[in-house]
Amino acid sequence: MREKYYDEKRYFEEDEDVIDLADIIFMIIRRWKVVVLLMIPMVILGFFIASTRPSVYQADTTLIVSSGMQSVGLDNNDVALNQKLVVTYSEIAKSRDILRRVISKYDLQETPEILAKKISISVVKDTELIKLAYSCNDSKLAQAVTNELAEEFIKKIGQVMRIRNVSVVEKAMEPIQPLPKKRVMILLASIVLGGMIGMAGAFLIEAFHKKVRKSSDMEKILGVQMLGMIPEIEIANKGEESHES
Repeated sequence: MREKYYDEKRYFEEDEDVIDLADIIFMIIRRWKVVVLLMIPMVILGFFIASTRPSVYQADTTLIVSSGMQSVGLDNNDVALNQKLVVTYSEIAKSRDILRRVISKYDLQETPEILAKKISISVVKDTELIKLAYSCNDSKLAQAVTNELAEEFIKKIGQVMRIRNVSVVEKAMEPIQPLPKKRVMILLASIVLGGMIGMAGAFLIEAFHKKVRKSSDMEKILGVQMLGMIPEIEIANKGEESHES
């Protein structure tokens, strides 16, 4: 008998978990106006950001790191050494000294830290090539700054390493097309974020709402199981009944 009691208790607890999940779904449906109302401002904000986002142009130049010896004398060890130098040189290219010189020459209204964030340096896999790129809102300025960064970088390597083993393979050209603005991703992110805020608002309203809507709510409050319910019956007034007869 005791085992049967615990089986029934476990059944009702599992059933309660299922009902709770259903309650959440129906709560969102019931409070859909709140969800939409809180989601609309985020969608409008996302649309505004996506539509007013300025165009960004990126120019890039390609550099090569050589060992200073003729190619005939190169072996695998020399190539491996040059590839390691590429990684080291990539860090030197973003040094504050180089960035300050570029900022001073083009009178850029930004700090070396901000300029460094607009510069990307990548190593072409299994090669001795370095890709140096710079992004800004002006296509001509992007080209000029990229080429200047490459020149200052080569000078810096000559000063630090006492060798001139870095040269330009391809100079930066003026970019014609701007980078993708990713407007769709911004709108989708605003919709998702707005939906989360809307559901959070609906949960808060539901948490402070004290009205009991169904028997399961009463069972949770009292901590007991209901045995039955009394249905609500509409009784017509006597005056209306006599009038109808």
